[in-house]
Amino acid sequence: MLIGYEANNALRSAEPIGDFCRELIARIAHKHVRDFRALLFSTHIKSEYRGYYSGDSNVSTYVPAGSARLLPEAWIRYLLNPMLKSEKVKLFHGLNEELPYHIGREVKTVVTCYGLKNHHRNSLLDAVLWKPRMRYAFSAADTVVAVSEEVKQELVAFGVNANKIVVIGMPGKPYELTDEMVNQYYDLYQSLLKND
Repeated sequence: MLIGYEANNALRSAEPIGDFCRELIARIAHKHVRDFRALLFSTHIKSEYRGYYSGDSNVSTYVPAGSARLLPEAWIRYLLNPMLKSEKVKLFHGLNEELPYHIGREVKTVVTCYGLKNHHRNSLLDAVLWKPRMRYAFSAADTVVAVSEEVKQELVAFGVNANKIVVIGMPGKPYELTDEMVNQYYDLYQSLLKND
């Protein structure tokens, strides 16, 4: 099983969302060493997370190289598709509630949503751009994971088809990860790839 991840949070964020993303990937990688491989795509890697997956032979990290380093946001949003194709990625997980634009239908897609309230208010640019990017991701995704029933209701109110939403999480604890949740994510991956 080869999974591509939009891993900006996992490789850049010291916030609880970053911890959640790092731990999810690490726990699946440790539990399924023989049948799981993760490719993590990020605009850059903060120094404190450069060696985070160094002990995991089934996890590889990718950042923009060459001229793509000049426009890392464009790289992760628009230029990943040829790399996903060459690596034969069949499933891509947007951990940051986003997907690369124009991702091919031959790639199954999952997006995890942690909640829409107060989302992406770090800059004016994010406040203007997050809504269309998330709307695209939720529309393009085969499955949208909500971290609670409350988040599922927010997504439905945002216009996401309720039939494509799966709840994996604990009420009131959006960034707490249990063994059961790790298994649910892995089972979701298997289910999507089986239907390929």
